[in-house]
Amino acid sequence: MNIVKKISLMLLAVLSVEAENLSDKLKVEGYLRGSYQLHSVKDDRIYRDDAIGGKLHFETASVEGVSLGASLYSSNALFHDDNKGLVPLRGENHKSYTILGEAYMQLSVGQSMFKVGRQEIETPFAQVDDIGMIPNTFESAIFENRDIDDTTIFLGQIQRMAGVDAQLVDEFTNVNGSNHMQVLGVSYEGVKDLALGAWYYNLKDAQIDSIAYVEANYEKGLGAMSYGVGLQYAKESYLNEADAKVYSGTLSATANEIGLTLATAYSKAKDNAASSGFGGGPFFSNSEYLILDNAGKDGTALLYSAEYDASKVGIDGLSIGLEYVTLTNEAKEEATEADLVLSYEVSDAFEVHAIASNLKGHNVGEDDAKHLRVFANYNF
Repeated sequence: MNIVKKISLMLLAVLSVEAENLSDKLKVEGYLRGSYQLHSVKDDRIYRDDAIGGKLHFETASVEGVSLGASLYSSNALFHDDNKGLVPLRGENHKSYTILGEAYMQLSVGQSMFKVGRQEIETPFAQVDDIGMIPNTFESAIFENRDIDDTTIFLGQIQRMAGVDAQLVDEFTNVNGSNHMQVLGVSYEGVKDLALGAWYYNLKDAQIDSIAYVEANYEKGLGAMSYGVGLQYAKESYLNEADAKVYSGTLSATANEIGLTLATAYSKAKDNAASSGFGGGPFFSNSEYLILDNAGKDGTALLYSAEYDASKVGIDGLSIGLEYVTLTNEAKEEATEADLVLSYEVSDAFEVHAIASNLKGHNVGEDDAKHLRVFANYNF
């Protein structure tokens, strides 16, 4: 049993024994979630799936900089259990399940934070990717420091993961066998309107044994308009093949008074296939289902999108989005995806999201299909 798992189990035991003593110093929050999916697959049939569950999170008050936390996640079938598998709602063999996705100890001293155990993590190539019922969580040890003005330094040792993108959805399994993954990241926001980030992921002896990544985002307001420019570069080093070099850029413009944002993004993998890592992935051109990875060696992705903020016409909390992505593989064959995305924050506590997609993915190994995904969260 590895050390992170031992610590996670010890923390769970401590929380169980001390729950009564900590009751007046315990933060409790989370969400209830319901989800429904329909997949109409060409030359096949219609698949339906649904689930109900959510997250229950506990965290103690900090004592001398030390706090303990734990989260239970659950996903349970309702009326249908017939998922084609694009976004898994349950565990292996379509089983409903509950998992201790977080169990950690956190130490905060000055501008430094150390956190060990099961936890949610957000980095470019290891992230929660909360697109189904239960997100990715990671057994890991991380360190963050902000002593340098406008700068965050991140160090991480990631050992295991579970969740929507994991090898096994409902169990923690090793990331890169016994070598695991080591992460170094630096983020800088000391220049007005500009955010910079540089990351390195070490995956000794894996098929892709390292990822080096840099990103720059610039956002500027100009009267009634605002615009954004983003650039990305990744070098993904294959152990026994040519390295993949990934170039990506995005442009966006917003008409603030009418609440309309238009954007485009382009990504290119050169010499090998791109990988989005352990989560949804950072590339600007990634859509709801099709991502640059699907295009394979020397693949490209071109994305166009529009988003409308309906609060400008008095419907607070409602946004409407359209996006269209085209993937092109090495053989110049194309796959496309068109999405309609509706998000409505009914109140501070309740939100509903719906995504309708038309996917023509047979050239990149995916189905030609129409998809509908609806989920609702009640946050507490």
